[in-house]
Amino acid sequence: MQAVWPTIVLLIAGCGLGHAQVHILTGNGSNDRANANLQESQLSPATVNPSTFGKLGSLPVDGQVYAQPLFASGLCMPGNGRRNVVFVATMNNSVYAFDADLISPPTTYWHVKLGTPVPAAQVFGDYRDIYPDIGILSTGAIDLQRGVLYVVSEVIESGQRVFYLHALDLTTGEERLNGPVALTASVTGSGSGALPDGTLPFDPVQHIQRPGLLLTNDAVHISLGSHADQNPYHGWLLSYDAADLRRQVGVYTSTPDGNGGALWQSGRGPAADAEGNIYAITGNGDNDGVRNLAQSFIRISADRTLDAYTPPDWKSMSDSDFDISAGPALIAGTHTVVGADKLGNLYVINGDELRGTDSATVVAASSGSIFNFAIWNRDTSANIYVQGGKDPLKSFRVVDGVLNPIPISTAASSAPFVRIGMTVSANGGQEDSGIVWESTGDYNDASAPGSLHAFDASNLANELWSSDMYSNRDRLPPIAKFVAPTVANGKVYVASSANVVTVYGLLPQDDNGNPGEIDTFSLPRR
Repeated sequence: MQAVWPTIVLLIAGCGLGHAQVHILTGNGSNDRANANLQESQLSPATVNPSTFGKLGSLPVDGQVYAQPLFASGLCMPGNGRRNVVFVATMNNSVYAFDADLISPPTTYWHVKLGTPVPAAQVFGDYRDIYPDIGILSTGAIDLQRGVLYVVSEVIESGQRVFYLHALDLTTGEERLNGPVALTASVTGSGSGALPDGTLPFDPVQHIQRPGLLLTNDAVHISLGSHADQNPYHGWLLSYDAADLRRQVGVYTSTPDGNGGALWQSGRGPAADAEGNIYAITGNGDNDGVRNLAQSFIRISADRTLDAYTPPDWKSMSDSDFDISAGPALIAGTHTVVGADKLGNLYVINGDELRGTDSATVVAASSGSIFNFAIWNRDTSANIYVQGGKDPLKSFRVVDGVLNPIPISTAASSAPFVRIGMTVSANGGQEDSGIVWESTGDYNDASAPGSLHAFDASNLANELWSSDMYSNRDRLPPIAKFVAPTVANGKVYVASSANVVTVYGLLPQDDNGNPGEIDTFSLPRR
C-alpha cells in the first residue's frame, strides 16, 4: 500500500478541492454492468436533435478500439491542472490519455505501448472474427483511490503468446503496483487439457480475454474464454490483489472436469453487487450441475461457485451454439440478475436463489439473437432496453424483480446488424431525460461506415437523432462490435475498428442559435 498515497497527493495537490464528478471507470458504466450513466444533465430529448447535436471531432489512435473508452473527471494532470480525461486502449497494445474537452484538435496527455500484439491469424486462422491483431481486447478498470488504470494486454514474447496485467498511473501512464505480471494459473481437475497429475493449467494459446475487468473486493478480476470455440478451452476468472499485482488471490474455472463454459459475455464484464458477490454467464460446453457449469448464470467468489442457474434446455442450446450471450447485469440496489441468449430470450433472475425452481422469468423478447441490452433504473422500477436480431429496439419493465412480458415501447424500425453497442443516459429517474444510444454497423466490413442513433428512452418510436441524418457532418467510422458508447458530461465517445474514437456532443451556436462550424480532425487512413 506504500505506493497509494503519493498518487493521491499528486491527484489533488495544486488543483484545489473538486466537487462531485461523473466518472465512467469500468466497462458498461459500473459494476452493475447496466450500460447506463444516470448522471447526465446536458443531453436529453430536449437538447439532442440534428440542429443542436453532432460530431465534434475524433481522437486518433494506433489500432482498433474494442475496449470501451473510460472517463475520469477532475484529474490533476501534471502541469495542466484539473482536467477531464478519456482513456483509450487499442488492439495495438497502446493506451492513451486524452483531454475529454479539447477535441478539435485533440490533446494527448500520455501514450504508452505495452508490447507487440498477437497476429490474429495465429489465434483464429482463416476465421477473421478479429483482424489483424489482438492486443488490449477488453475494457480496463480505473481505481481512483490508487490512481491507476488496470488493463490486460496480449503479446508475442519470444515466439509465445502471453497475457499481462498492468496498473498504469492515471497521470503519467507509468507502471505501478509491481506490474506488469504474466497471467498464469492452475486448478485441480480432469477436464480437457489436464495434466496426468490431475492439474488443469491455464493455457494462453487457447484463450482470449474479452470481458471487461472487474474491480471489487480490493481485487482485480480477469475473465477469459475461447477463441471461436476452438477446443480445449474453459471459462477462467483470475483474481489479483489490487494493491500488489504480484499476489494472485483467486483462480476459478467453470468446467474443471469438462470442456467449454467460456466467460466471454459479448465483452461485458462480470457484475458485482454491494456485498461483493460476483455474477457471470458461461457459454457452450459441459454441465453436470456440480463442478461443470457451462451454459449457466453463476454467482461465484474468486475461487469457487456459490450458486448457479442453468436453463432446462441447456444441452440443446449448447449443441446448437445458442449461448447465453448477453449479460450479466444487475438492477441497481438489488440482486436481480438480467441476461439474454442467442434464441432471443430475456432472463430476469433472483440472484439470491439462482438454483430455485422459480428463480427465473424467461420472456421471448426477440425473434433473433440478443447480444446487448441496457437498464434504466427508476425510483420504483427498471426499464430494460433490448435489441434482437431483425427486430426493432424494445423496452421491457421490471417492477420488484418481476418482468412484464409485454414491451412498453418499441422503435419504428429494426437494426440490420445485431452485435451492437448500447448505453442509456438520463438525469436520474426524470421521465423526460432518458436517451438510448445505439451504435450499429457491419462489423464484418472494415470499410462500411457505422451509425450512432439516439432514441427517446420513454418513447422508442421517437428517434431523436442519428449520424446518418447529416452524414457529411456526423459520419461514424466502422464500428467495433459489442462496444458501448461512453456518455459523460454532454459528450458521446464511440469506439471504432478504424483506429479512432469519434466524439459527439452539443454543437456550438452562433448569435442566432444556429450551429457553428466544427473543425473535425481528419481520420487516419488504415
